[in-house]
Amino acid sequence: NKDNNDIALALEMLSTSFSIFDWHSTDDKTKTTPDEKEGKQYSLTQIPRVLITIGDIHSHCGKFGDAVDAYCRALPYREKAWEERQQANKAKGEESFAVEDLKCQRLVVETYALIAEALLACKDGEDVVCANDEESEEKDTNVATAKKRGNIKEGRVLVPAKDRIDFAESHYATAREKLQDIVYQMGKMASAKVNLGDEKKDIGYLVMMLVGIGNTLEPLKTKRS
Repeated sequence: NKDNNDIALALEMLSTSFSIFDWHSTDDKTKTTPDEKEGKQYSLTQIPRVLITIGDIHSHCGKFGDAVDAYCRALPYREKAWEERQQANKAKGEESFAVEDLKCQRLVVETYALIAEALLACKDGEDVVCANDEESEEKDTNVATAKKRGNIKEGRVLVPAKDRIDFAESHYATAREKLQDIVYQMGKMASAKVNLGDEKKDIGYLVMMLVGIGNTLEPLKTKRS
């Protein structure tokens, strides 16, 4: 139907965007001018945005394994961006109260939360599988094994069924731990009379998102024990 066609078109365009940004971010030999170097930095900021959007679309379509894959691919970019900001502030020898730094920190936590949420949405008792994978089945023995068990059709196994809850709990715990740093920083910025603007709302949404994940996890942990 029309909705499915629109979704397929959106994913195709996002995939093309990812390829373009990826090329601009990795081909160092041809990037020597200031504008080209600036383009590389811009591309590095856009790659995780594209991947997160791809993950959101897959999640909306109920393809949670593909969503997990996209979110996991975005995570290293988010973490590197935050690490570089921390290093830059350390080099200046001063503490940053910039809202953009807080946002960068929040995006890392948000990505961990998205991974946990998508993992928990996957079907119980089945491996978490990325169906839209370019690797051939023959190279992935996990896929062959899973097929023999009859719990997947095709794709690459990201997380075995028995480890799904543990992986979700691990990402959730990391998100909660990193969220504490954000709340602490927010307090210091509030004391310094820094206007957080919409970032305060975004962090509030993240808090509610983690509460929801925690509520979903709790009965699963009790059932497992």
